[in-house]
Amino acid sequence: MEFTIRKATSKDAEEIAKLYIQFWEPHKGVDPLIELDKKLNLTSQIDVAKSDIRKKDTYVFVAIKENKVVGYIELLIKSNDKMFKIKKYGYLNSAATHKDYRGQGIARILTEFGMIFLKSKGIKYVKTNVYNTNDVAMSTWKKLGFVEQSTNLVRILK
Repeated sequence: MEFTIRKATSKDAEEIAKLYIQFWEPHKGVDPLIELDKKLNLTSQIDVAKSDIRKKDTYVFVAIKENKVVGYIELLIKSNDKMFKIKKYGYLNSAATHKDYRGQGIARILTEFGMIFLKSKGIKYVKTNVYNTNDVAMSTWKKLGFVEQSTNLVRILK
């Protein structure tokens, strides 16, 4: 069965929130800087989704199948430091496909759609961040044309 992609609306917030929760699952215990200070719950994530949908320079797109949000991608347009030649760039902030709909090309189509959208906004470069332990995401983004560029390091001070 086919699916469609469109810009998210506040009516999609609850279903996007459920995907946000799925998105955060593989991140638990990976990075102390993103450890959540409150329990991850649907109510808090609905508020986050509504906020993300309203933000300027943040673009949330959803994949719809059988009248249900089965995936999303959140893209940002960021400003680079004034001293650099490239003034603005795209940032793939997060994306997830509902676990029951994986393997159907939804992430690929959402990403391709997002890249076309960013290009239409004059963006030539898109970055994302993937934790080395997230094999699924790393594999997915590499298949979709992203290449490893740098490694972030963290040190815990005791």
